[in-house]
Amino acid sequence: MTVHGDKYVLDSGKSGHARLQVVSEIHDDRTRALLLDAGLKAGDRFVEFGCGLGYVTRWASSVGADALGIDLSADQIEEARDLADGKTEFLVGSVYDHGLPPENFDVSYSRWLLIHLNQPVDAVRSIGAALKPGGLMVCAEADLSAIYTEPPSAYHEFLDLAFASGAARGVDYAGGRRLHRWASEAGFDVLRIDAYHPHYLTGEHKGFWGWTFHEAGANLVREGTMTEARYNELTEGMRMADDDQSTLVAHARMHQLVARKLVQPLNGSGC
Repeated sequence: MTVHGDKYVLDSGKSGHARLQVVSEIHDDRTRALLLDAGLKAGDRFVEFGCGLGYVTRWASSVGADALGIDLSADQIEEARDLADGKTEFLVGSVYDHGLPPENFDVSYSRWLLIHLNQPVDAVRSIGAALKPGGLMVCAEADLSAIYTEPPSAYHEFLDLAFASGAARGVDYAGGRRLHRWASEAGFDVLRIDAYHPHYLTGEHKGFWGWTFHEAGANLVREGTMTEARYNELTEGMRMADDDQSTLVAHARMHQLVARKLVQPLNGSGC
């Protein structure tokens, strides 16, 4: 099992790459609107932490920002560089210890990063260290507790399993709802907090969480957390819900935050 961040259990191979492409298809339109509304513009120095294959980083570069993407997965950074064709910079690194020049960036972005970390507030402080005073931190984080189906299905047992697994790993899969608190504790001034919640009856994106369980659940079997028989049963139950056009599947609710690094840090402490 590949472990990224603190306790990241999803695949970083080709299956993981395909899943990240679907994440981009579902969420990038809202991400771009959020960044533009926050004030991202040509000439800004932009950094994306946990950039994956670099979809958002490359887009920021395309609108004129001086963009950099960072991810702990060397495999994903290699593919991000290939996709960028030398036009955008990517580095392998940890959000906790990124080694970037201090107070160097105007805007940072991360999505689905902090909920995988044991110390999200420390990560936010590290992001803040790379931002100029007055710089903007833009984040989007999930709250998996909002996942459901109507009528109920195997998704609900998947959710129980996901939260038990998260608790064992010391991570908060409902962290999106606490995003504003993490930013405030790290010394940021929260400017905006909002959320959106994708729902599907049909379409190729409906089964994203079934796919995610199929990937992560296989790792849980390999590490002995669940039996292969139970894994197969839940996988089939989620597939049936995804295929049934009368079953509504609600994805994780996505919380969006825009926060400003204070020019004068609170209590005399920096980000």
